[in-house]
Amino acid sequence: MLKSTFELKQELKNQSPGLALDIDETLSRTIDHFIENLFAEFGNPENLTVAEVINKYRYTHNVPYWQNEETQAFLEELRNSNELQTRLPLIDGAVETVNKINEIIPIVAYITVRPVGVVAGTRKWLNQHGFPKATVIAKPDYVSTLSGNMWKADVLNYLYPEIMGIVDDNPGIVKSLDKDYQGKIFLYNYPDEVSAKNVYPCKDWKQVLETIKKLTG
Repeated sequence: MLKSTFELKQELKNQSPGLALDIDETLSRTIDHFIENLFAEFGNPENLTVAEVINKYRYTHNVPYWQNEETQAFLEELRNSNELQTRLPLIDGAVETVNKINEIIPIVAYITVRPVGVVAGTRKWLNQHGFPKATVIAKPDYVSTLSGNMWKADVLNYLYPEIMGIVDDNPGIVKSLDKDYQGKIFLYNYPDEVSAKNVYPCKDWKQVLETIKKLTG
């Protein structure tokens, strides 16, 4: 049974504050898998490798020739497949580093813009790879994929200070957070400088761990 954010907040009040984690492109190489499927289904107009597509566009919603009804319907099928979630490739070093972080600050939730219907497959994937046990908070069906960052920011605003921040690859959530939000955002795989308060760009998981150590040491 899925917990509401209200139920989770009440439960977390009885625990030490902890950290949340994003999943796609933070723990799993989801976009790699999606791009491979898109190539197979619709071809490769620019004749790019998967890595080149990611370097050029970062996310599939930035690729101009995939912004049509047919492609979006196909992507929606992938997003809603529990079976697909169980076989996504891991990001190198994620499991080992997350478990080290869990010894410093408890991992208390996974907050993802995946649809709520794939929580079962998501939990299975997290468990089979040995990530810390924690609640999975997924995007409700009434929230569109493109509004995912705003929804995630609302969840973080509401669950602070019980959840004291998140490791996430998408800088879009920073713009949607309350101006007085005091939690910490660790931007994974984001080497650029950010002027926003309490936002820490980290090029890889090693730097995420080092930054958390400095802040808590």
